[in-house]
Amino acid sequence: MAKKIDLAVGPVRTKALVAMPGGDGPFPGIVVTYHREGLDAFTAWKVDHLAAAGFAAIAPDHYHVLPQGTGFKERNKYLTDEQMALDLEAGAAWLAAQGGVNERRLAVLGPCMGGRTALVALECNPEIWTCGCVWYGGEVFEPLGGQLAPPGAKERLEKIACPIAGFFGSRDSHPTPQEVDRLDGLLAALGKEYIFHRYAEAGHGFLNPWHPRYDRAAAKQSWAKALEFLHARLDGAAPILGEQP
Repeated sequence: MAKKIDLAVGPVRTKALVAMPGGDGPFPGIVVTYHREGLDAFTAWKVDHLAAAGFAAIAPDHYHVLPQGTGFKERNKYLTDEQMALDLEAGAAWLAAQGGVNERRLAVLGPCMGGRTALVALECNPEIWTCGCVWYGGEVFEPLGGQLAPPGAKERLEKIACPIAGFFGSRDSHPTPQEVDRLDGLLAALGKEYIFHRYAEAGHGFLNPWHPRYDRAAAKQSWAKALEFLHARLDGAAPILGEQP
């Protein structure tokens, strides 16, 4: 079961959820970047299920930058892509420091806000990641804070150096199918290795059992495909598919 730890991000301290597989390893590692609700039950579910599938997993808390008492709905006043990339780099470093983790086999994944942030991580620290998974990341063509261009900008996408698996609902408005098409076209033009899976009846939040638009069929299919992709890229083992609630 996921537990909460203190995590150092340079001189700053934040929290993170972590879970480790049973056994001695070495295990591949996955850094999870969360959706807007933060370190909630959905984030803990992903961390736990990744560990059950044979991955060491950590989900850093990006909201350490929010002043005390500030709700997540005001997060965009304080979040920057640079800071979230640092948080994920710190998560990767924590995994690499664990004796049972293969530091050369690390991935990043996330849904919603975390889908966008996963792209940011792949662009900011391409040397860290073996692969990445993105679920319905919105606003990839919109800047956040800080100095970085949005993750969907050509000059940012050019920096990605590993395969990506993307999962999108065709009834989503954030990102729209047209925005997914645009991202698809840019990655193809840049010669990046990627695969997009689209679910015709799914809307935003379809992976999240606590979301009103949860789609069990799309969730189960996308999670199974993601685990298969992660196993193939990170350890070459037969996938452990797990169960979606």
